[in-house]
Parts: sequence; structure tokens; C-alpha cells
Amino acid sequence: MKVSTSKKFQKRIEDFFEYCFLNYGKAIAQKKREEYDSILVRITKFPESYRIEPLLKNKDKEYRSINFEKDFKIIYSVGNGEIRLENLWNTKINPSKLKKDL
Repeated sequence: MKVSTSKKFQKRIEDFFEYCFLNYGKAIAQKKREEYDSILVRITKFPESYRIEPLLKNKDKEYRSINFEKDFKIIYSVGNGEIRLENLWNTKINPSKLKKDL
């Protein structure tokens, strides 16, 4: 399956890696990127292996979530032969704001 990203997701994941690089160094940033890449490999092979996001059950389409690092979730949807990475969500933010942030 093809994987695509929303502009919002792309911006947030780039900001995440830049933050890691600036605050923790090249080695840690590279490790985080490798963890992200392994998620992409799994999601491509098994797109429905991650759970349906309970906070988004009442939306117009089905969203799934992947725990990424300690405080983030990758929110994605599957449809039309495509996996779309929609949002990188900081779980420290009020959960009710997730619905508005998509």
C-alpha cells in the first residue's frame, strides 16, 4: 500500500526530528527516525494492525493510532489503497482538542 502524509503531519514530524536533533544530538535524532521508519514498514504491511483511535470514533472515517515515543500518537486512516498519515498528536494536550485538530 502507498503511504501519504497530510501537510500538517509532515510539518509536525519534521519539527519533531529537528527538536530531537537540536536538543539531544544527531545520534538520538537518528534513532528516533529509525523508529519512525520501522513503524512505516509495519503499517505498510499490516495497515489495520494498530488500534482504532477511541477519541475519533464519531468522525466521518475510521482513524487509527500508533503510539510513537512517550508522548505522541501518529493518527492515520486507510482507504482507496492508501494509508494517509493525518496528524502527529502530542498526548499531553487536552484530548478533546484532537477532534478539532484533524
